[in-house]
Amino acid sequence: MDDKTEHTSRTGAPRWMRLLLVASLALNLLVVGVVAGFAIKGGPDGHRGPPGGMGAMHRALSDAERADLKRRMIREFRDRKEDRAAVRQEMAGLVELLRADAFDPAAAADRMARVRALFNGRVTAAQDLLIGYWIEMTPSERAAYADRLEQEMERRRR
Repeated sequence: MDDKTEHTSRTGAPRWMRLLLVASLALNLLVVGVVAGFAIKGGPDGHRGPPGGMGAMHRALSDAERADLKRRMIREFRDRKEDRAAVRQEMAGLVELLRADAFDPAAAADRMARVRALFNGRVTAAQDLLIGYWIEMTPSERAAYADRLEQEMERRRR
């Protein structure tokens, strides 16, 4: 009997690449969780703002209005490639901070503040689009929208 062992060729990515992918995914989920936590909690002081907030303003639009506003937002954000590049750069810096042997919480907080500022820029742009949308409404359309917004806020309050 021959003592040769068969070697099968491995397919797929190397182990280090798979680990890097998992680490990257975990970091992305962490950032999404932090941003969602701030959105839900209302920031570091826990202030939530009015019942319903931006979600209520969006839900108060009719389906057709929501679809139209979505198209406008896609056009607006498609042109903001520099924002996406800046977010990627900040996230890459955060990854480096997390991998360092000595973790620097102040540097991480600074990075997160810059990421938050970039996200706040998108929120401001979305708010500006919504205000522009309201400007285009007739007085009766704005009144109907206000009624729906009030209903959304009441629903959230309960």
